[in-house]
This record gives sequence, C-alpha cells and structure tokens, in this order.
Amino acid sequence: MATLNRELFLKASTTAHLVGQIVGRQVEPVGIPAFLLALLTHIRDHEPVTPSTVSAVSGAPLTTLRDNIQRLVDRRLVRRVPNPDDGRSYLLVLTAAGERITAEAGEALLEAYELLEGELGELRPHERRLDELNSALAAVLAGLERGTNVDQPR
Repeated sequence: MATLNRELFLKASTTAHLVGQIVGRQVEPVGIPAFLLALLTHIRDHEPVTPSTVSAVSGAPLTTLRDNIQRLVDRRLVRRVPNPDDGRSYLLVLTAAGERITAEAGEALLEAYELLEGELGELRPHERRLDELNSALAAVLAGLERGTNVDQPR
C-alpha cells in the first residue's frame, strides 16, 4: 500500500497564516482587524444577507459569527434589517461606513495582490483551485459531522 501524502492540512494551515499576516499588515492602517474584514466582505458581496448564508459562504460557524456580527454592528459598519421572508430573522447590510472601510481595505490589499501576481502570474487559476479545495473540504466536514464516509477517489 502506498504511503499517503498527509501534508495538505499542514500546508493549508501555513497558507492561512501567511494570508492572515499579509491581510492584517495591509489593513491595519484602515482600522479594521483582518478577521472582521473577511466577514464584512462576505456581507458586502451577498447583501442583504442572512447570518446563515454568511456562515455557509464563509465556512464560519454561526456561533462564531454572532459575536463578530455584533462587533460590526457596534462599529456601525453593518446594520440589521428585518427579513421580509422570515419575521424571526434579520438581514445584514453594510452602512456607508462599512462601504467606505471595504473600499479602503481593497485599496490597501491591492499592493499585496500585485506582488503576488508578480510571483505567480494570473491569479484566477489559483482562485479556482482554492474554490475546488474549499468545496471538497466542506463536503468532508459535512460527512464527518454526519458520521459518514465521503466519496473517496478510486
């Protein structure tokens, strides 16, 4: 039996740490922590959006999101608005300040993106592979949570 390469999780963890350091460094002058910027960006990209949809697109558990959503509300970057389809829930939308912060953060990240493109060339193929990886990881997580095996390559 061939030895399996079991370094993917370790390498992905290293990637996450490096990306976190780059984003944190670039957006620090903007005045928002990187972990809140990611949430703010997901809200911007899907607004008006429910917290459960943000959880699905970000991979973050709802329990973690609740506190961070409150942080964004407290900073007046996001507003909760009634959900017309479900009176028990709410939708999230960016405020003018939230729109300004995401725009400023985008400008701050541009330098890092340009440097990365200088190292790798076109980023879209890498983004597609990351989408595939994230989709597969979500399927694995769902299988583990159900206690079942996920389809394995033959």
